Amino acid sequence: MVKLETCDVILWKNIKSDPISQLSRWAIGPYSHVAMYIKRFEGVPMVYESRGRGVVIASLLSQTGMPVAVMRPLFHLIKLCHHYSPQTFIPLRSQLLKTAFEIAADEKSFYDYFCIMYSCIPRILKEKFPWLPLPVKYHRDIFMICSEAVAEIFWQNEVDVISEKVVPLPGDFAESLFLKYVGEGKLMEDIVP
Repeated sequence: MVKLETCDVILWKNIKSDPISQLSRWAIGPYSHVAMYIKRFEGVPMVYESRGRGVVIASLLSQTGMPVAVMRPLFHLIKLCHHYSPQTFIPLRSQLLKTAFEIAADEKSFYDYFCIMYSCIPRILKEKFPWLPLPVKYHRDIFMICSEAVAEIFWQNEVDVISEKVVPLPGDFAESLFLKYVGEGKLMEDIVP
């Protein structure tokens, strides 16, 4: 059983067998969504995520039973690689949470449907078919898909958890040097807050 900790990155596994899910697995890998665990508020486990309604702090209860993998920030490695002094390193977890709440509270933090069309699809096609003459453009802005929203928390705190050079996809978090795989299972059954 995996117990979630504050700032854990949760990756939703794509295990469905319908054609769209199979295409998605081929294109972006085994993960379909990413969020960051916040903590329990009045007994309700909460996550920071971006879905169709935009960047929000939302209950995790609606996701009960969903298969996920959990990645945990390696704060000691972040400290070494980013030269945090003991005074600034200690509140990094708190600073990540503060940033998450600030982004979620910004009324302009909408879901970025255009990013999928203009950045994600070209990146995927270029990775699958490197000979295609597609420009892979990416620039950060206030509109965010799920992986951008989670990466943005780290980026705003000068932690390069994943590359800022290409649009992030959920699977990129599974390959991050600053995140450790801690387990997988079903939310609220094998994975508990």
